[in-house]
Amino acid sequence: MKTVAVHDGTFHADEVLAVAILRLLYPKIKIIRTRDPEKFNKADFRVDVGRRYNPKTGDFDHHQNEFNEKRKNKIPYASAGLVWKHFGMKLVNSKEGFDYIEEKIIQLLDAEDNGVQTYSNEIVHPYTLGNVIVSFNPNWQKRNSDKDKLFEKSVLFTKNLLKREIDFANGMIKANKIIKEAISKSNGEYIVLDHLIPWKKTVITKSNIKFVVHKQSDGNWFASAVPVKENSFESRKLFPRKWAGLEGKELTQITGVEDSIFCHKNLFAAVAKSKEGVIKLVEMALKEKKS
Repeated sequence: MKTVAVHDGTFHADEVLAVAILRLLYPKIKIIRTRDPEKFNKADFRVDVGRRYNPKTGDFDHHQNEFNEKRKNKIPYASAGLVWKHFGMKLVNSKEGFDYIEEKIIQLLDAEDNGVQTYSNEIVHPYTLGNVIVSFNPNWQKRNSDKDKLFEKSVLFTKNLLKREIDFANGMIKANKIIKEAISKSNGEYIVLDHLIPWKKTVITKSNIKFVVHKQSDGNWFASAVPVKENSFESRKLFPRKWAGLEGKELTQITGVEDSIFCHKNLFAAVAKSKEGVIKLVEMALKEKKS
């Protein structure tokens, strides 16, 4: 049975995520929480403890003064990032999948652990995965709680979340192929999908498509405006201002589309009962913007 050593006491998202990665690889791995060198040196892996980074010896710490590993975007590695760097490809089936997990989950958590600011909005700070994981620690009213048991719970939660994201990432190659085919068959302004698949990155980086149409699980058809960037709320095109917030008969009256259902008040989405109906809404929006 493999063993992994981490420090005891209050735990952080960094070592929890690192251990979750290892547990996906080694489901029966035993966790040892200690700061005693005599104990942690006997483990197969040392994460966030030991003051050494050497994958060959199973050491993944980043606190030593000489450590200065950074990504091309300048985000420094923490233990989770180091473990993912060396083991992540064993859990995904493509470089695209590896990068998806690295960019969506690992980098932000590494940045937080190293005190690197990754967002500039000072109005409200996001509640991140790191915040969720840290919340498993006992609060000030339950200081005598068993931290080792809570650590195990946090690892289980994080492992299950990571597994879901990896399953998603492992479908990216197929999804990208479908999206690229849809783009090649389109008129250059909108694409139509039989069902929702992850489209944002490919559509944004590989085309000038303005709207994406897809069938929903309830049978209705949904049209999304394509954002200018993956995490942006600014869209390349929007639905007409006069449709904002309209539903049912009101939307039908102004559009002439009999089965129209809804247009979002911020104009980035519209819904109709049929594919033909939602395509009419999209084409009307495109014509109005061009005129």
